Amino acid sequence: MSQTGQARVPVASIGASAGGVTALQSFFEALPDKVGAAFVVIVHLDPEHGSELSHIIAARTKMPVVEVTHDEPIDADKVYVIPPNRRLLVSADRISSAPFDEPRGQRAPIDLFFRSVAEQHGDGFAIILTGAGSDGAVGVKAVKEGGGLILVQDPNEAEYPSMPRSAIASGVADFILPVREIAARLPELVQKKLQLNAEDLAEKDEQTLARVLAYLKVKSGHDFAHYKRATVIRRLARRVQVTRTETLDEYLTHLRNHAEEAQSLLGDLLISVTSFFRDAAAFQELARTIPKLFEQRGENNSIRVWVPGCATGEEVYSIAMLLL
Repeated sequence: MSQTGQARVPVASIGASAGGVTALQSFFEALPDKVGAAFVVIVHLDPEHGSELSHIIAARTKMPVVEVTHDEPIDADKVYVIPPNRRLLVSADRISSAPFDEPRGQRAPIDLFFRSVAEQHGDGFAIILTGAGSDGAVGVKAVKEGGGLILVQDPNEAEYPSMPRSAIASGVADFILPVREIAARLPELVQKKLQLNAEDLAEKDEQTLARVLAYLKVKSGHDFAHYKRATVIRRLARRVQVTRTETLDEYLTHLRNHAEEAQSLLGDLLISVTSFFRDAAAFQELARTIPKLFEQRGENNSIRVWVPGCATGEEVYSIAMLLL
């Protein structure tokens, strides 16, 4: 919830690179003017030149379009565009720009913003359009983990398909569609999200929630009864959105009638997203503690470190860096 107590405005983050202007024009042409979400456009811009992107998009939509040069409130049915040589980030219900920390060749503004939205809002919509490279492929995982939905332009339609293909290869894409079909599907998904309260979804029918998890255990062998409740409910709410069902009871019927849905739900519940130094406060404390391990120790003294549940290794290497 926002500070005013109103439901937080859903954020639809759109990443594009090479060929992105044409795709963005098609997207906003096909998009209704009243959707209920804020749209944030992140593209790779030349840092040495001004950008006309906000004017180009404004010519294709009746929504107000603003280049984010100052701290701005996040409003529904408004388009926010990245400025040259800046990155975008979200804090609570506001969006702002900041200088890059990385040199030009190492910047990934789409990943940075997607992760910012996931950390601050917990969910949202991440959209990957045409582009060269793989920017966005890490960020979409963070959005998906937070309960968001991932829409990717069909690589066969994209002028430069490597960004869409990288996002698809991450294994978290919910919809792979031509760009105008993404624009047509998005309003329905936004309205569904605005109507769907994840906690209410479960609290209204605890027995159905238990039946969903029991059915999944039979089909997959995985028991999620003792998983973190908030995570399970958030991921279930995602599947309700994707499958166009209205209630957990309807979703259970869909689950039973569509053999592939059990695997999709399992995949959502087992999403593994990690990053270096992910829990900043914990790693700051660890950085203060580690030097004490080396006090009064000589070259022949060894220190052993065990890291449980290391996922894809980022936590292990983060600790190794602190030790070094």
